[in-house]
Amino acid sequence: MSKPLTFPVFLLLVVSLSFNAFFVFDTFKKNTVAEVVDGDTFQLASGKRVRLIGVDAPEYDRCGGKEARRRLTELILNKVVFLKEEKKEVFGRSLALVYRGNRLINKIILEEGWGRTDYRKNSQRDVLTSAFHKAQENKLGIWSSLCRAPSGQQSQEVGENGCLIKGNIDKNTYKKYYHLPGCRQYNQIVIEKDIGERYFCTESEASAAGFTKASSCP
Repeated sequence: MSKPLTFPVFLLLVVSLSFNAFFVFDTFKKNTVAEVVDGDTFQLASGKRVRLIGVDAPEYDRCGGKEARRRLTELILNKVVFLKEEKKEVFGRSLALVYRGNRLINKIILEEGWGRTDYRKNSQRDVLTSAFHKAQENKLGIWSSLCRAPSGQQSQEVGENGCLIKGNIDKNTYKKYYHLPGCRQYNQIVIEKDIGERYFCTESEASAAGFTKASSCP
């Protein structure tokens, strides 16, 4: 026959359970999302700022930026999230795979087309890359007509107010160039508004924005 618990043992058990419950509650509270900054960054109730590793969403004032932030808000604001493979980046933020239950938030943002993958090393990099490419193929989010010209119309597209000068950013050097109608590469240039590319009406306007004339222009 088992012996009944003595009062000291019972008291110790109660204290232990209470401590564990407090620890769990405190962890949940600290991991609650208090603010969504943009489409790839948020702040926890603990004050920790976190960025979704492998995700580069548009800046808030660029094409798709507001939509990306809105979607991340729907997914995590005021909800408890868990961070995996957390690491610090140079800006002091934590980079992490972010889970809400068993849903990988990084993957959701990419597969719905609200960001580009930055190919940072993590255990889910192949999953994130696949989600990124599927969104491109299906023309979702920033890959849709929201931020891109309709397929097959690149050479005829025009910007706001009928402007035709294309401001393009080199993906390797990040240098800014503008292309005029008649420039050799003009028809191949597709304006990607989510990264800050845009149309200009005059060359002086393009120059003032930091773009220089492309060497392929006469």
